[in-house]
Amino acid sequence: MTEDCRLSRRLFLQGVGAGLFVAGLQAAFPLPLWARTDQWGLAGLPPAQSRYDLTIGYSPITIDGKKGTATAINGTVPGPLVRLREGDEVELNVSNALMDTEHSSIHWHGILVPFPMDGVPGVNFAGIPPGETYPYRYRVRQAGTYWYHSHSFLQEQSGTYGPLIIDPQDGEPWDYDRDYVVVLSDWSFEKPETIFRHINLLGHYYNYQQRTFGDLLDDVRDKGLKATINERMAWGRMRMSPVDLADVTGATYTYLMNGNSPDMNWTALFNP
Repeated sequence: MTEDCRLSRRLFLQGVGAGLFVAGLQAAFPLPLWARTDQWGLAGLPPAQSRYDLTIGYSPITIDGKKGTATAINGTVPGPLVRLREGDEVELNVSNALMDTEHSSIHWHGILVPFPMDGVPGVNFAGIPPGETYPYRYRVRQAGTYWYHSHSFLQEQSGTYGPLIIDPQDGEPWDYDRDYVVVLSDWSFEKPETIFRHINLLGHYYNYQQRTFGDLLDDVRDKGLKATINERMAWGRMRMSPVDLADVTGATYTYLMNGNSPDMNWTALFNP
C-alpha cells in the first residue's frame, strides 16, 4: 500500500510548544486513559502491541448526571485504544461477558483480514457465545486510523466500539509534539431497540422541527400558491420531509467526544 493511499492516522499533528490541557469536567464513568483530558495525547501511553484482551460486558454509565447501562469494552465507553503495527502478527482475544445475549462480536472496520477474522456473525463466523472467547489472529497489512465495533444486534449503539490505530512499519514521515485520537460518537439513554422501533413506525419521530401553517403562508407569499402546492406535492411523492436532515436527533442523542459530553468539555491544545 502506498503512502498516498493510506488513511492519515493523525487527527491533530501540529506541534504544541508548551502549555497544559485546559481542564474539563471529568466523566462520571470510567474513561480509558487515552480519552481523558488530563493526559497529553498518546505520549506516555503504551506503544503498539501484538496482543490485546478485550471483554464485552455491561457497565454503568453516567452522563451529565443521568445514569444508565452501557455495553462496554473492558468497562469503558469508548473501549480501549487498540494500537497495532503494520507488518506484525497480532492476536486479539475478545470475550463475551453478556450472559443474556445470543452472541457478541468485534468487527475491525476497514482492516484487511482473513475472511474468518472479519467479525460479522452470520457471514464469516457464528459470533462469540456468552462466556466464551474468540481469538482474532491476522497479519497487519496496512497503517492508518480506524475503529472497531460490535456487529451483533445493536450493541455498537450502546457503547461497543473503540479506536484502532496502526503505526506505519517504517515510522512516521513527519515530526510532532503531541498526537491525539478523537472519537466522535453519540449516546442515548433510550434502548437502541426502542429508537429503531420508533423510526421504523414513524420516520420523523425525533424530528421536532416540522413545518407549520405559518411556513405555508410564508411560502405562498414568497413563491405563489401554485409553486407552493407543486413543491409540497413533490415532497409528498418522495415520501420525505424537507426538514428530514437526520432520522435520530439531539432529541434523544447526546453527542460525545472521546466519551465526554459537551458539558464535560474534552480539550486538547494544538497549533493551527
